[in-house]
Amino acid sequence: MRKKLFISIFFLLCLLPSLGMAVFGPSPLLANEVAPRTPKLNASLFTDITDYVGRRFAFRPYLVSARSFLWEKFLKSSAEEQVILGSDGELFYSSTLDDYCGVGLSDGELRQIASRLAGIQTAVEADGGRFLFTVAPNKNTVVPGAMPRRFPFGHESSNYVRLLPLLEEYGVHCVDLRPLFEGNPELYYRTDSHWTPEGAALAADELLRAAGRESSFADGAFREEGLHIGDLYQMLYPTGKGREPELVYDPGFRHVTASDPRGGNAVTIRTSCPDGTGSLFCLRDSFGIALYPYLAEAFAEAEFSRSLDDMDARLAGSGADVVLLEIVERNLAALLPDPGAVS
Repeated sequence: MRKKLFISIFFLLCLLPSLGMAVFGPSPLLANEVAPRTPKLNASLFTDITDYVGRRFAFRPYLVSARSFLWEKFLKSSAEEQVILGSDGELFYSSTLDDYCGVGLSDGELRQIASRLAGIQTAVEADGGRFLFTVAPNKNTVVPGAMPRRFPFGHESSNYVRLLPLLEEYGVHCVDLRPLFEGNPELYYRTDSHWTPEGAALAADELLRAAGRESSFADGAFREEGLHIGDLYQMLYPTGKGREPELVYDPGFRHVTASDPRGGNAVTIRTSCPDGTGSLFCLRDSFGIALYPYLAEAFAEAEFSRSLDDMDARLAGSGADVVLLEIVERNLAALLPDPGAVS
């Protein structure tokens, strides 16, 4: 009798996450997850069902949090393959490991990227604009000492370090942010993969000066306003209560944002500023969420886009006075003209 009871409880627990969807509805997606396709009657029905249930089953956030706690407590490691546990509470994105360890693109691929950027710059300048390229450093580039010792630090062989001399050779106007951030862990969130508003202000000052404009946002006052939940922490503990102070630029901003329904994460954001001059077109990634408000203050009109589709044509044909391409270090391979062309 007791054996049957244990078997019944076991099967009930196995079915509970799936059955719970019918009662409580699907669980919310975790940080940085893309919504799975809703299953429909077609050739991929069973694959879609597996994917949908696997990411939306009932109580998933609580079970993920419990698993992460047990792994960290007893195994001293991360239960989430995308997150690396560092020292002093630092969390790192595992997709940065190749850069950190010095494993990257071939010399031919890096030359392709440099040549492509040089071609874009030539087209922008022919249209009367100024082209700037910048790379947001990976967090473990800035604070390598907090990475686990099992990972060898070979960043001097990383894509970005090897790309820099090629950019100089091709004459690409690259704003190197790495020296500003190295050794300054406070400019990145501990539980997030991104820089803080203070870090973004420092980057904005450097970019605006490279564009021929005076800028001193980093010298301004910052105040705490609310709490920040890191994207990496959310992956580990979707129901956790860990938070960091959220800093905001105290003087505030004067620019007007035409459309930003996702808090800086919209695909296209257009701004105007009464104190600004000229125009800016910027292709950026998630690091631009904290960066774009500072840049918007300097230009009468600005457009910020998160899409790299038709990158060459959009950058070259924007007609803006300043054209900026910002990309995080870990995603440099996305700039290859044809990722499969060079081995």
